[in-house]
Amino acid sequence: MRAKSLLDQWIDLKEDFPRHIVLIQCGVFYETYQEDAEFLSEISRIKTYLRGPCNVAGFPIQSIDKFKKSIEELGYAVVVISEIAWDGKTKIRGIEYVTGRAKIAEDVQKQKREITAVTPKKAASKTLETLHLSKSLKAQHGVDIALTQIGHMFNAFDDDAKILGERIGLKSFEKYGFLTVGFPVNAKKTYFGKIKEAQLSFITIVETGKDSNGSIREIGEVFQKEEQGQSIKGPQSELRLIKPINQNSLKAAALAHAKNGFYVIPLVENSKRPLISDWQNRATTNPLQIDTWWTEYPNANIGIACEVSNLIVIDLDTSKGAVPSSPWSELGAKNGEDVFKEVCRRAGDAQLFETYSVRTPSGGKHLYFYDQNIAIKQGTEVNGWWRVDTRSKGGYIVAEGSRLINSANGVADQYQSIGNSVVLNFPTWLRDELSPNAIRENYVSSPHTHASSISNSPVFSREFAAQILSERCILIRNTPEGRRNQSLIRHATYIGKIIGVGSLDEKTAYESLLEAAIFSGLTQFESINAIKAGIRYGKNLVH
Repeated sequence: MRAKSLLDQWIDLKEDFPRHIVLIQCGVFYETYQEDAEFLSEISRIKTYLRGPCNVAGFPIQSIDKFKKSIEELGYAVVVISEIAWDGKTKIRGIEYVTGRAKIAEDVQKQKREITAVTPKKAASKTLETLHLSKSLKAQHGVDIALTQIGHMFNAFDDDAKILGERIGLKSFEKYGFLTVGFPVNAKKTYFGKIKEAQLSFITIVETGKDSNGSIREIGEVFQKEEQGQSIKGPQSELRLIKPINQNSLKAAALAHAKNGFYVIPLVENSKRPLISDWQNRATTNPLQIDTWWTEYPNANIGIACEVSNLIVIDLDTSKGAVPSSPWSELGAKNGEDVFKEVCRRAGDAQLFETYSVRTPSGGKHLYFYDQNIAIKQGTEVNGWWRVDTRSKGGYIVAEGSRLINSANGVADQYQSIGNSVVLNFPTWLRDELSPNAIRENYVSSPHTHASSISNSPVFSREFAAQILSERCILIRNTPEGRRNQSLIRHATYIGKIIGVGSLDEKTAYESLLEAAIFSGLTQFESINAIKAGIRYGKNLVH
């Protein structure tokens, strides 16, 4: 049987269904061609492109129900052709749906839905090799799941993908006939934790290099069920480090965000609006797709999809000329940053401003936090916090490197990072504050209440205090030259307050701070003096 291209299949099927829009599955997309592609482009604003001699239009397979409905509501009929089998050599496509027919058409010959490839594509054969390796190592170590590193992602296949989809909610897709799920390597802390919480044992297979045949992989870590109670606690001090964003071009910045594990989408030039439809499903870290988007639209701004990037972003806006409402006016707040600082002060957690942050062209600030995939309240001025917005599941944020036109002078201003390179974990107390059913405290006990100590705050648990110490030490290690001594004193002061309320052992805290300070490049002499002064001052604040 001769090999048939997708276009040949479409032409054959149009002979049988001349009045239908024919949609053919190709991997993780449904595609259509020629006049059907032009029609789909008109009704859904999907752009067509040339592949060889023909026009092509397509959309992700997850969107099939939406597109079927929109086509049929206009009075047109649809034929949906889906991939039903593939063994590495032969891919079989069958008619899954025909408008108005409960039983799919039986008169279409089988050969019109079949492609025979003489040899599998290189990518497809590598997928088979990866699948065989993961199954073998999984059986060898007696674990439930195998996670295989492919570039910047950890992936699981077939039954493993199904389990992860059901147990921790990862979205699955098909690739070369196999069910697949994945998450960024940079996000492994959160997803490893979720897998352990689901009482699943697993093994990691990591890339250690490349040769002429592609990536070289070998066994990484093994997480057995009986070890999970310990291993969940182990990585909690790990934080996501953000590598600098290349701002030579918007394409370079988008690629840099993707390398940091953030799923990006193109936005309209000098705007916050998405440039593409169905952006929730099309956000990607794939450098080839990113290169395609920004080659076609080199001046497109960059958006980061929060949910799939495992992010919660606190958006602190300027006053925009407005006067704050009560109680914020009584507290002297001038913008969202002042309001959020008061919220953090009441919680005794001033470190949140040391997370990776981006200054917006309007003078506002975006604070990035690592999510734990638990729903929070989101939107504008949540909890009545004036000029404080949140972005999380179902939302996106305009990323560093993007540009907006300044209405005052007509010049394009950039979104720029403030300098911190660590994404902190979203704190438990703030998640509790933003839960839909949380009871809020009145932030104004008196117009003159501005206590600077944390003496009225609840005592930290020892576990939480240890986590704060660990996060502070990571921040110290990554402080740039020129700010190290002042930064060390500030962090030591904060740790001193926690020591003062009895939640941290002073000797342990001192040794951890000293190790971090010397790692940053400070001498032992200046580190000891700064730490002792900071701890002493911090302890005095709570007595």
